[in-house]
Amino acid sequence: MQKITLLGYFIRKGIITAEEAAAAAAVTANKIEEWQIYDCASVPANSESTRLAELIFEKGNKSKINGILEKISPGSSDLADIAKIEILSKALSMDWGENTSGIPRQTKTSVPIRIYLPQCNEKIPACIKAFWQTVEEIEIPNDIYIADWGMYAFDDMEQAVFQYCAEAMIKAVKRGFNIHILTPETSEYPEGRELLRRLPLYLNEKITYYRLPTDARLPANESWMSLGMKTVLLIRVLPSEAPVTTLIQEPTLAQYYYNWMQLLLAETRPVNHHMNNNDLVQIYTRMKSDVHPLMTVYFLESSPSCLHMPPKLQREVMKDNNADENEIAECLRISMLRASIRSICKCTQIYNGDCILKLLQQGKYADPILSGILGRPAYITSEQLRHQLRFFLSETEHTNYTMYLPSFETDLKLSQCGISVSVQEDSMTAVMDLTNRNRNFYSTDLSCTGGFAMYMEQLSRMVPPVKRSGNWTRRLLKRYIEL
Repeated sequence: MQKITLLGYFIRKGIITAEEAAAAAAVTANKIEEWQIYDCASVPANSESTRLAELIFEKGNKSKINGILEKISPGSSDLADIAKIEILSKALSMDWGENTSGIPRQTKTSVPIRIYLPQCNEKIPACIKAFWQTVEEIEIPNDIYIADWGMYAFDDMEQAVFQYCAEAMIKAVKRGFNIHILTPETSEYPEGRELLRRLPLYLNEKITYYRLPTDARLPANESWMSLGMKTVLLIRVLPSEAPVTTLIQEPTLAQYYYNWMQLLLAETRPVNHHMNNNDLVQIYTRMKSDVHPLMTVYFLESSPSCLHMPPKLQREVMKDNNADENEIAECLRISMLRASIRSICKCTQIYNGDCILKLLQQGKYADPILSGILGRPAYITSEQLRHQLRFFLSETEHTNYTMYLPSFETDLKLSQCGISVSVQEDSMTAVMDLTNRNRNFYSTDLSCTGGFAMYMEQLSRMVPPVKRSGNWTRRLLKRYIEL
């Protein structure tokens, strides 16, 4: 006899019909039939599961649904409806039968508390390994919370430990987990190398940083760290003469700390805001509203984009890429927004001189920004790039505009730069991953923006003195144009 999923259980009990489910999820009847069978290769996507859960809440008996939710996640019947729908949507593909206990396989209520003592000869503490190894065993994705007040300072921990956690987080979010990292306010900006280590986490839309005020209410006066998932797992690290790590796999206690974490979250502010990857108008409009006229805005990019062109050349490039009038208008609007930021602030633009030289030696090359705007591969010719460099000659004459053309590899020790960074201290940070257009973030958090601004200042100081000269930049641009 085939095992059925929780979705199959709801359908066979008549709470919803297969036809209603197909309409709600916008799929075929055959697909609904597949989703009713446990261990079938086909499972609903997140959006489809959410719509099915909403349908079940609309049609089903609330007390019966709460009873099922209590079996899935003890304590969840007391949560808000939106949280209940989230839990139910993540459980619709799990095994469920008439005699099922209803407890997901990852919940081990009878497992005793396990104690781990840190071992000095290990680079990765045993508690950290235990937590992420347990995450790998979880079959239904949860929200993971990481709260830190000094025991393992998440921002400053050993590189090997941080790298281990970062890789584990990326694996977890690929499986559907959402991760929330709570860190306190600090008195100093993070170093540039720390910011670069954190970039993959900042850019991932399923990982959110939260900044806690220094007077946030903590459960104890001691430094500690917790990593936990609601109702399932919690790790606590408490300092003592011999620090003890406690791995708790008892849902009731884990639920207590989950509830407490929700109270803390209410006092926080997000550090990284993930903005629509297709809407550069939104990004640059926000940037323009946040920048301060008397401070320097830093732009770091490997090569010039279509946004840094005069309107006539930009229109020519767009026409060559078969853009329609609406697309041309959109690109021009974004370009004008970026130019307006440069016009009201001091601006330092850093391009990779080696990359520009390489592009000039090609017949044409792909422009990631233009490709993102058009939603298809778009190209700029080497001759059009020369026209753009002539435009740069006039721009570098402005007293409030500075352009550096160092070698990223030789001068700045950057092996590659597939990102676009725009930052102004105390104001804003915008980072876009040009190699993966759906990854970008925007932040006005003081530690984040100040740290990135410090890093940009460090990079600009790494440019050799002769290459910081405006005359050197103009001579190099003329040399490029004459190639």
